[in-house]
Amino acid sequence: MIDENGFIKPDAEETEQLDISTIAEGSVTPEAPPDVQGYGTPLPKTFPRTLSQSEGRFPPAVSAYDAPIPPSQPAAKPSNPGRVFLVWGLIIGLLLGSVLGGILGNYVVMSNPGTFPWARTVSTTYPGTTSSGITIVTTEEQAVENAVKIASPAVVQINITSVSQNPFGFSYGQQEGLGSGFIITSDGYVLTNNHVVENATKITVVLKDGREFRGQVVGTDATSDVAVVKISGTNLPTVELGDSSTLSVGQKVIAIGNPYGLSQTVTTGVISALERNVQASQTETLVGVVQTDAAINPGNSGGPLVDLSGRVVGMNTMIYQNAQGLGFSVSVNTVRKVYDAIIKNGKVTWPALGIQGATLTTSIVDQYNLKASQGVYVVQITSGSGAEVAGLKAGDVITAIDDKPMTTIDGVLGYIRSKNVGDTVQVVVDRSGSTKTFAVTLKALGQ
Repeated sequence: MIDENGFIKPDAEETEQLDISTIAEGSVTPEAPPDVQGYGTPLPKTFPRTLSQSEGRFPPAVSAYDAPIPPSQPAAKPSNPGRVFLVWGLIIGLLLGSVLGGILGNYVVMSNPGTFPWARTVSTTYPGTTSSGITIVTTEEQAVENAVKIASPAVVQINITSVSQNPFGFSYGQQEGLGSGFIITSDGYVLTNNHVVENATKITVVLKDGREFRGQVVGTDATSDVAVVKISGTNLPTVELGDSSTLSVGQKVIAIGNPYGLSQTVTTGVISALERNVQASQTETLVGVVQTDAAINPGNSGGPLVDLSGRVVGMNTMIYQNAQGLGFSVSVNTVRKVYDAIIKNGKVTWPALGIQGATLTTSIVDQYNLKASQGVYVVQITSGSGAEVAGLKAGDVITAIDDKPMTTIDGVLGYIRSKNVGDTVQVVVDRSGSTKTFAVTLKALGQ
């Protein structure tokens, strides 16, 4: 009989013949069986070794006892190919599901930027590439960062010293001011606002890398509030001029400048409106400016308004005081026109139609019993102007110029400013219910 430790346990009959007194602690000394007929020579008394902790092994088996029978091993189960295929199928299915789910989720997020604004993407062609080149798609945040990296090295701070004058025109001291500007040629032509450098006796241009240059005014234009300044340098960082005619309301833009002397300040916003005419002073009206809600403050004047490609689309020029989100920039197409004229002729001459007018309203229609319902009411004709020579009269309603509908006075001024002195335009008017067309040759503003 086998006990719980795997040794053979004697049967009850054999146990009765053991002398308990002869059992030492930790060992069992069996009594030799009596001589029994038929069994042969009696077994000698043996004293098997006890298990020693230092030796770490069991005593040898007692003679005449069989070795313990090891427990039987369970029989191997036959493999199940169907279950293997099922497990691998589940693993592959999970992997494919994860990949397809990621692709579908990415598509849903990128297709719904209004729901997921952090995933809004833009397609941008950067300076130095062509429109037929590779389209670069980035998140809006990355596009802003890239545009700033492209444009900011060319943005400068302009420190000026000017002579202060009292209301009687007498000088009584000097005052200092600052503004912003941007370099457009590697040999040092800088664009800024006219009001930044007006009456300046000393101009210092400070680059982003800290270099300072003395600046000289090449030419200014108070009508557009644009000035050209030259510094002496080579291989200077530049920024590319864009095209403001391609802008759209809601488009993301970035203002870079030095408000209150905080150099290289970046603010972002959108284009709030286009082709605004803003009264800059009692005598000057800025025509066709870009309105933006990007933060503009004193010191930003003359700095660039750039799109997400890093190209200049406007020159920041003014804000409405005590208002928020009402900033205005001279359109880059106007800036380019002024720069080209100053470099070529040293001055700018703007074309004029030769009228004073107002956008047609219901009250004007009722007051003057007009037939037209939309257009620009001609209040007065300038003496000696192209309009007078062509035959326009006060009381006419301008409805179109060069086949372009005209519904506001801002539209008329903006279109005429896009022309040059000496150009001829076809002006369509409503005169007492009759449609008439006049060929008007544009003369210089103020002539």
